Amino acid sequence: MAALLYKNHFIITTGYFNRNLELWIPSADVSWKSATGRDFHSIKFLVDCFRTKDQAEIFAVETAEAWVDKRCKALVH
Repeated sequence: MAALLYKNHFIITTGYFNRNLELWIPSADVSWKSATGRDFHSIKFLVDCFRTKDQAEIFAVETAEAWVDKRCKALVH
């Protein structure tokens, strides 16, 4: 499991082992402060699977950071 603060967004990632596929599936949750308290976004990975938990978690962190970058860019424009 990884937990980090990235551009004022709290990211938590992990990998879940799928016994049928014998592969790790990444999972990412992003939260941030908003005018109403806190907002939350879950990133679902439907086709991305990895042989190791570390690979799944690294992919989840990179994907979550890209989502935050896109969100921040959209707020500026």
